Formats: sequence, C-alpha cells, structure tokens
Amino acid sequence: MSGIIEVRVGGRGSVRDGKKQVDSSTSSRCELCNAEADAVASVAPEGRGPFVCKSCLRMRLEAITVALYELREPGNTGLPWGKVSG
Repeated sequence: MSGIIEVRVGGRGSVRDGKKQVDSSTSSRCELCNAEADAVASVAPEGRGPFVCKSCLRMRLEAITVALYELREPGNTGLPWGKVSG
C-alpha cells in the first residue's frame, strides 16, 4: 500500500488523493531544508507532513542509488542505473 500523497503548490493550493483544493494561502515550505519551494509532497503514509521539496527528495533518491551500488552483491559489476546507451 502506497498511502495517500498530498502535494502543496505555494500560493495555489493542494492536491490530496486526486482531489484539488484551490487556496492562495497555501505554503510550500520544505520541512527538511526549510526553503520555500514551488511545491512540496507529503512523505508520511497518511498524506500529512512532513512535506519535502523536489531537491531534498532527489538527494535522498540519489543516496539510495549510491548505497545500493556500494553495497551490491559480490560479483555484480553492473551500474546501479542500468545500461547506458548513446
């Protein structure tokens, strides 16, 4: 179960579980870096706080990727992001 996700868009409103609510007083401050972002998403299963910006989420996803690569099974020489084509 992935839970409910709420996204708050600063000065515009929010979308919670697919339901839009327009509210110009909506704040989109990230609770990790304390910056005012264009939008923040809830990370708790019930869709309430904490609310986190894209940059903070991206940094954590990148950290997961690096950790999975660093702690990969012995003999696994592949890259963590798959085949690179070009």
